[in-house]
Amino acid sequence: MLAEESVQLEKHAGLAVVTLNRPQVINVLTTDMLRRLDAFLDEVAADEHLHILVLRGAGARGFCAGADVKWLRQCVLEGQPERGDEFFAVEYALDLRLHRFPKPIVALMEGVTMGGGLGLAIGARYRIATPTTRLAMPEVHIGFFPDVGASWFLNQLPGAWGRYLALTGESIDGATAQAVGLATHYLDGLPTAELVERLPANPDLSWLDAPGQPDRTTVVHDDWVATHFSQPSLDAVRASLEAASDERSQKAAQALRAASPHSLALTWHLLCTAPPTSLEEAFHREADLARQAIRHPDYAEGVRARLVDKDFRPRWQVGNT
Repeated sequence: MLAEESVQLEKHAGLAVVTLNRPQVINVLTTDMLRRLDAFLDEVAADEHLHILVLRGAGARGFCAGADVKWLRQCVLEGQPERGDEFFAVEYALDLRLHRFPKPIVALMEGVTMGGGLGLAIGARYRIATPTTRLAMPEVHIGFFPDVGASWFLNQLPGAWGRYLALTGESIDGATAQAVGLATHYLDGLPTAELVERLPANPDLSWLDAPGQPDRTTVVHDDWVATHFSQPSLDAVRASLEAASDERSQKAAQALRAASPHSLALTWHLLCTAPPTSLEEAFHREADLARQAIRHPDYAEGVRARLVDKDFRPRWQVGNT
């Protein structure tokens, strides 16, 4: 195994370990990385000596910041959007496979776990958040929409939490992620490296479910989230936030003002107007919409403003949705 490989694939002591290894860019995903991971899943599924699959990211900054959106933008600008189509097809097929994988998966969601990174982790049976976790689906701010199955799994969150995260792109910490169900466990005090070391001796993983996870029902039943994001329309959500004077509401209102109008309308339609009835339907619909979204002017412009020039002044195609 070479240290410079973009994804490291290991087998030892009953464990299959995948390490996303582009720490300089928070392990953003490429088509090649996804294809290699998919081929590795074939090996893991067939090997009776491997009992658990671990997903983790290299470096201290995070598990995975999602797709390599700057590369995707470049494909569009160079007149090769079909390369982006290929990426999404491979990504969505892999993510769905992880949801259905026959062996337990442990995803270590340390640090930044966003967009396509959450898409990889969300299918795991054990999704481990830590005090460093920062989880988000921020796509509306780059002219895209919450994908990787988010039109399904965000709607499984309690109350209006899914709408809140999708429309604002706001990040949440590990404790909140565990409270609303995006993480299954919150690990505070046990380093994830030590967790991985314990797995071979404790392959049933029941010890992870030991008492001690704090009660966070007040987070789940957040009146502020319910008040503003249970509104019957996107315009009503905006009006509710704009009418409120508290800092949290004003921050959320600003997040909506900064987002692509096209992305917000698309996200509302996917999550609220016509939500998918299954995870499989979610991926099918998202694949069609992803092909359209990267060809919309807001995508190249949103990535430019946020990640290329970093002027945070996107010129959205208002009215052209």
